[in-house]
Amino acid sequence: MRLPFDRRSGIMLGIALGAGLLAVWAARQHIQGRILQIEAEGRVPTVQRVVAAYDLPAGIRLGSDHLAVRSFPAGLAASDSIAPESYGMLEGRLLKTPLRAGDAVLAAHAASDRSQPFSARLGEGRRAITMPIDAINSASGLLEPGDLIDLYVSFDHQHKRITAPLLQGVLVLATGVATDGAEQGGAFGYSTVTLDTAPEDAIKLVAARQGGTITALLRRSDDALSTQRASRGDLASLLGVAQAPAGPPTPLRAPVIYGDKPVDRLAELRPSTEAPPAAGMFDLPQAPELVSAWLNARHEAGLLGSDLFEAGPAADNP
Repeated sequence: MRLPFDRRSGIMLGIALGAGLLAVWAARQHIQGRILQIEAEGRVPTVQRVVAAYDLPAGIRLGSDHLAVRSFPAGLAASDSIAPESYGMLEGRLLKTPLRAGDAVLAAHAASDRSQPFSARLGEGRRAITMPIDAINSASGLLEPGDLIDLYVSFDHQHKRITAPLLQGVLVLATGVATDGAEQGGAFGYSTVTLDTAPEDAIKLVAARQGGTITALLRRSDDALSTQRASRGDLASLLGVAQAPAGPPTPLRAPVIYGDKPVDRLAELRPSTEAPPAAGMFDLPQAPELVSAWLNARHEAGLLGSDLFEAGPAADNP
């Protein structure tokens, strides 16, 4: 039995409408399911953990300015990661492993690992150079691992004594055989100082030791300013008490005579008013860069003079 044309068209239209409604319902169910999944993921509990505020090399003495806070999913946080309220256990301890900005600081990172070679504590591209304290003034034996020092060199150049900054912001990795600030025996407690430098800075230090006298100045760990100031000449010139030797008086006028008749006088001759070159303090052609890798990273991150533990860059990027 054949259905009339209008009836068949109605049946086909009904089937199409039913299929369309079924597709709409399926799409709606899928979207709702995805929304519920996203909301469930957003409700995953998180915990706050202490992280490196910026790139930190091994050997520095940790402080609040090296640390920041970052949120981690509770199920992914390491068991030995440190909560913000317990960050005090890290303060004053030496970092044994280099960390990248945002890396969680674990208790093991500040723990002594005697089985690990000392070279493993060096950052990428860095060199450790050991200097005897008879070749470098060691701040009367008060240096400790994690301190920063400036190195000045004094040498003779063109019959004058020059004293100028050689390296600034050098990280002390070890004093003697101690890498964690432990007390040692002896008059100064140690006889050598091991420094963290770039290869080119190590070359400068070796050359300065051979051709001059090196003196160390202790620097604050939060001081990231370099200086261009140097001195030349003897101590009298440096203190401004040197005087030029007195010479014959300079005539103010010079007569000119042709034959036996005097003529008009020339313009007055006066001594030069230009100041002689300074023999005391002077500035180097350019400001030396800081040697410390972590100070440079801190400067590049624009984090100087701020409390990084409270509001570090890693805290804004969970």
